[in-house]
Amino acid sequence: MKMKYYADYMETTKDDSPLYIFDSSYGEHPKRRKLLEDYEVPNYFKDDLFQFAGEKRRPPYRWFVMGPPRSGTGVHIDPLGTSAWNALVQGHKRWCLFPTNTPRELIKLTREEGGNQQDEAITWFVIVYPRTQHPTWPQEFKPLEILQKPGETVFVPGGWWHVVLNMDHTIAITQNFASATNFPVVWHKTVRGRPKLSRKWYRILKQERPELAVAADLVDLQESTGIASDSSSDSSSSSSSSSSDSDSECDSGAEGDGMTHRRKKRRTCNMMEDGSSQSRDDCVSKERSSSR
Repeated sequence: MKMKYYADYMETTKDDSPLYIFDSSYGEHPKRRKLLEDYEVPNYFKDDLFQFAGEKRRPPYRWFVMGPPRSGTGVHIDPLGTSAWNALVQGHKRWCLFPTNTPRELIKLTREEGGNQQDEAITWFVIVYPRTQHPTWPQEFKPLEILQKPGETVFVPGGWWHVVLNMDHTIAITQNFASATNFPVVWHKTVRGRPKLSRKWYRILKQERPELAVAADLVDLQESTGIASDSSSDSSSSSSSSSSDSDSECDSGAEGDGMTHRRKKRRTCNMMEDGSSQSRDDCVSKERSSSR
C-alpha cells in the first residue's frame, strides 16, 4: 500500500479499530532512514545495551507509528523485560498503565467478552476501563492514566502492562531499550527466551562492557525476576503467562510501545516505495497489544 492511499484511508475510515502503521524498518530503508536525522534519542534513554548484540542480531526495537482515531495498542507488556519511550509528534494518545504484579485475568479481555476484537485498544476502553473506575476495583491495581500531547514523551517501565488508544490522527516514534538499570531482568529473560542471542551478546559485552558481563554471571536464572511477561500472542510485544516469568520471549515489541506487535491471525504489511506489500513484522496492519 502506498502512503497516499493510507492517508486517504485515515481520513475516511469508519472502522471500529482502524489499520495502524507500525514500521520497524525505516532506519534501514534507503529513503525512509532520513527520518533518523529528524530526532535524537532523549538523554534519559541513550543507554542502549542491545547495540552490543549487533544491529542485525538484536530484536526489533524502534518504530515509526502512524494511525487514525480509534486505532491503538491492546493491553500488553513489552518483551524481554525492556523499558520503552514513546515521543508523540502529532495528535493525542490515551494511556493506561498497570504495575507488573497486576493479575493478567483482571485486565485482559476474554474471547467471550471481546470476540474477534478482544485484543483491540478500543474494545479494552469500552469494556475493561469502566471496571477500573468502579469502587470494587482493587486500589493497588488502579491504572496510571496519561493523556499524551504533541511534543510529550511517555516512559514505560519494564514489566508494566499498558494500553494505548489514539484519540485523533497521530504520528509518533517509539523505542524499547535495555540499560544498566534494567539489565539483570533483561538478561534473565533473554537467556531464557533467546539463548542463542544471549550467548553472542555476552561475548561482545565481555569485550565492550566487562562490568555487565560480570553482572550477567551473577544473575540467578533459577529465581524469578518478579517482572511479569505477556504471552497472549505468538509474536507479540511480549510473552508470558499470568505468572511473573515466562520461559519464552518474542522479538517484537509494543507501543510505549514500544515494540511492534503482530497478533494471532493478523495480517501484516510493509509500506513499500512501489506500493507492493509483504508479510513481515516491520509494518503491522493493526497494532495490538506495541509497545510503549
